[in-house]
Amino acid sequence: MLCNFKLKSLSSPRIDTFQISIARQTLQEITALNLQKSAFGSSSAVFTSQKEELIRSLKLRSKSQGFEDIAGNGRERLLLGIYLEYASDTNATWLPKFDTKIAHFLLGSDVEEWHAARRRDIALLFFTHFDRLPAIDVVCKMLSEAYAVASENSSRQSQIWHHYKDVIFALDGPERVARAAQKGEKITALIERFAIPSDGRLAELLRKVFLMNALKYCPLGQEVPALAQIEELKTERASVSQLMGASALQIMVQRVAREGGRKWSGEWSNWITRLGCDPRHGRATAEGARWWGWATDDELRLAQQGVTGLTLRFFIEFLGKSLQGTEKEPQFALRARFLLGLFDSGKIQSARLALNWSAYQRLDSKYRDVWTVSHLSATTDETSMISLKCSDDIFVIEGTHSFGLRMFHKNFPIPSFWERPKQTYQDRDLRVSPGACPVFLPHDPRGKWVNEFFRHLRNQFHVEWNDVRL
Repeated sequence: MLCNFKLKSLSSPRIDTFQISIARQTLQEITALNLQKSAFGSSSAVFTSQKEELIRSLKLRSKSQGFEDIAGNGRERLLLGIYLEYASDTNATWLPKFDTKIAHFLLGSDVEEWHAARRRDIALLFFTHFDRLPAIDVVCKMLSEAYAVASENSSRQSQIWHHYKDVIFALDGPERVARAAQKGEKITALIERFAIPSDGRLAELLRKVFLMNALKYCPLGQEVPALAQIEELKTERASVSQLMGASALQIMVQRVAREGGRKWSGEWSNWITRLGCDPRHGRATAEGARWWGWATDDELRLAQQGVTGLTLRFFIEFLGKSLQGTEKEPQFALRARFLLGLFDSGKIQSARLALNWSAYQRLDSKYRDVWTVSHLSATTDETSMISLKCSDDIFVIEGTHSFGLRMFHKNFPIPSFWERPKQTYQDRDLRVSPGACPVFLPHDPRGKWVNEFFRHLRNQFHVEWNDVRL
């Protein structure tokens, strides 16, 4: 019996491009992981031992012994590892600053000679220390040139840095990356998209710039999530000369002046004291200068107006509740419109509340600032008052229920009330008797007191407020 051992031809293997791309990406990720593990010999006991020996030599070198004498002979990779660890350590006086001379000594002059691992080592130094490297301009230029010639077969991380080299490797890199954020993109996604190590100095600055940009470009007065994050970081540096909180305050005040017609709208005024300190304290103290040192006199007054507006609106809300259901309730709309008219016309420079004990206890403790509110003692549970310091040396005391409006010119009846406020005032301190008031105006139901107010301003105090709109 004959057997046929002839085999049929095998079909040609077929591998589609999708499978190839998956395999290629897997290989790139493995390569990147291996590079990461081997960066600066982190997995090499020999490398670690050599680095520690070099550190000892640097610490023990004499003044007559040059840095290059110890650091030379092919130790550039060891030195990069040392600078990565100690470049920002102010106590590492044994290590020369990473200045232009050191940069050229360690990095050379021809970036095309850098292999992939060396290129990544230098990038890691850049991301970790960024603006704390004196020769950051040299590092930026060389990295941008190095990643311009990066191979397409390099890791995914290197490909990203190649694509965004002119954005990332720049002196204003954090600002450039922040400006490249897509609409609605979160900071974590932005950092990942640009393959920026999340625990370095560049990422830290990027987060701060990103938060400030959110405040710069959001709708005027809108309470954005960035405000709460800035509050948490307010004592950290946004720049060499300014804290995060102060930088945010500057953005808000200048936007209100430029875009808002000098009128605070939305929720921003609620954040003024949360991001810094009360601007009504001025800049004479260290605390005031810390948060408001950037502001001109005009900008400081605008910030003070924002806090004053909060105080005034709080009183108006309280007045409305206290008059609700009484025969005085119809007067409320006119009294509220009168006070807001003075404020919107820029006449009110400062406002301070005096609340009865019941109202004071209901007030959140974080709002019990003596510059804003005091406890009003020896009074009823319905009575509260507001004192206004206005332009042209005009002072007003207004109160709830049947409390008549009191006007003063040049002299306020309570000494040091505006300069050194107290925690508690008695009712009789602010309830100046009508006979002792230059002007006393009961709130008549027909609203004649409003015209009387402006008439007394003109005839008795010689002050014209024709620009007030009620």
